[in-house]
Amino acid sequence: MYSFNTRVRYSEIAQDRKAGPVAIINYFQDCCTFEAEDGGVGLKWLADHGTAWMLTGWQVHMIRRPDYGENIKVTTWACGFKYAFGKRSFLIQDRDDNVLVWALSDWAYVNVKEGSFEKNVPVEEIEAYGMAAPISERFEEFGIGAEPDGEEPLVYKGKIRIPEEMESLPPITVYADNIDTNHHVNNVQYVSLAKSVIPEEIDIKTLRVEIKKQSKLGDIIYPFIYRDEEKTVVRLCDEEGQTKLVAEFYNR
Repeated sequence: MYSFNTRVRYSEIAQDRKAGPVAIINYFQDCCTFEAEDGGVGLKWLADHGTAWMLTGWQVHMIRRPDYGENIKVTTWACGFKYAFGKRSFLIQDRDDNVLVWALSDWAYVNVKEGSFEKNVPVEEIEAYGMAAPISERFEEFGIGAEPDGEEPLVYKGKIRIPEEMESLPPITVYADNIDTNHHVNNVQYVSLAKSVIPEEIDIKTLRVEIKKQSKLGDIIYPFIYRDEEKTVVRLCDEEGQTKLVAEFYNR
């Protein structure tokens, strides 16, 4: 496992003075990139090998979002490798080690020049990261309690179902601030773009994201939205109507 300690900054909070969902995912992204750098398989390693880790899916469960000024610990660990694909778990804990947020994620190891999956993750990276059981198998160990109805914490499985009827919203242009070192929209920026089309602040408890297609500088993204009592679904598409990203924002 790899951890770092931080404090919730004013720049990271939402209207309720708690760390926003996008800030939370940024903590996770920072944690796994810090681990890569400290393990010798960070940005320079990837650039030298012409490869990159591309996020393909998030599942984030927010028991309690951290408060403004709160001291927190962010932890990550690899929990599966198969061919060009990897899985990673995340935790955010308070100063008493209570779990505030936990998450699962899926990644693909790609050749950035060819735009294709590598056959396998290099042994050097697997050894640098190590591997342990995913958070979904370790709830008791970390003190993650049952849901209010007494059931085990909910883990969503399967692909996100895209509603048949969704409302079309004004298009979004990809700007330079959305782009990361891989020269496409950063995965956290993608989530931020999806959340930005929701017309009002909502109390998000669970977030699921599937990234289907990358976006680059100058691309036009066409958003669609669906809302019911339980969730809000946002779909980001290209000009041909192909899905680039689909996200579910749950209030439980």
